[in-house]
Amino acid sequence: MTSPSISTFIPAHVSLFFSPFFSPNPLKSGSTGAGITLSDGLTFTTSPSNKSSLTINGSKVHMEVANIIFNSLPSPLHVEAQTKLPLGAGFGLSGAVALGIISSAKALLDLPFSPSDIVRIAHSADVSAGTGLGDVMSQSHGGIPIRVKPGGPGHGILEKISETNRIEYLSFSSMDTYTILSGDLSKIQSIGSESLHSLLKNPSLDSLFDLGYKFTLETNLMTPKIEETINTVIDCGGKASMAMLGETVISLGTGLSDAGYVPNICETFSPERPLFDIN
Repeated sequence: MTSPSISTFIPAHVSLFFSPFFSPNPLKSGSTGAGITLSDGLTFTTSPSNKSSLTINGSKVHMEVANIIFNSLPSPLHVEAQTKLPLGAGFGLSGAVALGIISSAKALLDLPFSPSDIVRIAHSADVSAGTGLGDVMSQSHGGIPIRVKPGGPGHGILEKISETNRIEYLSFSSMDTYTILSGDLSKIQSIGSESLHSLLKNPSLDSLFDLGYKFTLETNLMTPKIEETINTVIDCGGKASMAMLGETVISLGTGLSDAGYVPNICETFSPERPLFDIN
């Protein structure tokens, strides 16, 4: 007899600027800022198992955020995820893993979780693992979310930019999110807050990319390869910025293609309603 399984899709999320906030309570920790959820993401297939495990593209992986979720469940699960996105490159995959596992577990194990519960558990796990601050809230909503107040459900507040567009991206390497988030963040917090204030005055994709590029410059987070690629796109009349936090360039429309690169192509992920309605 074939074991039952659940299939779930969670979009990637790319922050173009952010300002981190920390609290002893993970639900009050998070970030303000803005980014884009993508039509590329992770597709999960989850089934009962004798021991909890996670594979990504067929390879077994150990992620602290997954372990936190697994340890909170009443029964073990085997989770298989498929994606063309690289880990550690700024796509919010740890948040996607948290949402994918807990939402699949709710359906497969018939757990009494509301949409807010799912997002609350996933956000807390991502924060506790030190791998993300604002991705889960953004991924739960979809579209182009602006994180106006930090934190998980009951604390964080989202607004949105009501636009859709083609998005291109090019990844070069991974970055250690934990190392950056555990360092001196005062400059990032200040510039991120200024960026948010400016975006709320003119909430548009063009403005988001302009502010993302400015944030990337002023925080000195760019690697030489990122800087070279972004400048090439801008010189060709396009808009591009860096994915926070990863060695990935993301461009609006055909920006990377027009500059002579061969990027991955997707769109803004724009569901008719939020994936997890926490209101």
